Amino acid sequence: MAGCCVQYLLILLLLGASHWTLTQSLHCEVSRILRLEDDPSRNFNWTSKPDKVEKCDYGELCQETVLLIKGEGTKTAILASKGCATQDTEAVTFIQYAPPPGLIAVSYSNYCNSTLCNNSKNVSLFWKPPDTTETSGMSRALRCPTCVALGSCPSAPSMPCPNTTTQCYQGRLELSGGGMDTIVHVKGCTSVIGCRLLATMTSVGPMAVKETCSYYSFLQPRKAEESRASWMLTSLWMLELLLPAVLVALTSFP
Repeated sequence: MAGCCVQYLLILLLLGASHWTLTQSLHCEVSRILRLEDDPSRNFNWTSKPDKVEKCDYGELCQETVLLIKGEGTKTAILASKGCATQDTEAVTFIQYAPPPGLIAVSYSNYCNSTLCNNSKNVSLFWKPPDTTETSGMSRALRCPTCVALGSCPSAPSMPCPNTTTQCYQGRLELSGGGMDTIVHVKGCTSVIGCRLLATMTSVGPMAVKETCSYYSFLQPRKAEESRASWMLTSLWMLELLLPAVLVALTSFP
């Protein structure tokens, strides 16, 4: 009989501990960062202030999310969020949407379930500064307006593109949620096809993303191809005109 009572007491204790774990308050670091940096791996400090803490509602986890976007020769746009967010399971995600050379876009998100676990201090673990493209690796045929701006950049400088890029990209990214409500304008050389700088993703962590592009940007490679085609047709036309004269000259020799 005593054994049964002990077992019953243990079950009650386990149930109580489980209920306490599910209902205990989860506190998370809070920060919202929106800026441009020369080298985020060295200069960007993601540490939240000690007093910036929030209590999560039931069903929420701690989260930390950052989206980084860089163009050839531009500063890096950093959009970073920390706080509570609705999420079913813990998860860590790293995505490289657009690889170098040209425009680069990567994101990192971490959902965790312990107090103040969203405590990353920098981005050096997943962001490495891209190698500077040498002049010998730049294309002479394709040049693109290039900028990454937290706002518009109507007078973006035209820059030569790396050899492996194929088109000019001109788009805007609207981000909302996770404490963010902003628009990032991006222009530059890329090998990404179409309006897919973020690979058609509609969210990054708790941030919803809407990507829209200028149709004009996708005409640039076609114009370059048309220019090369026009040059080839002109060359063939000149060759056709000169060929009879060359043949006459050759037949005049004994």
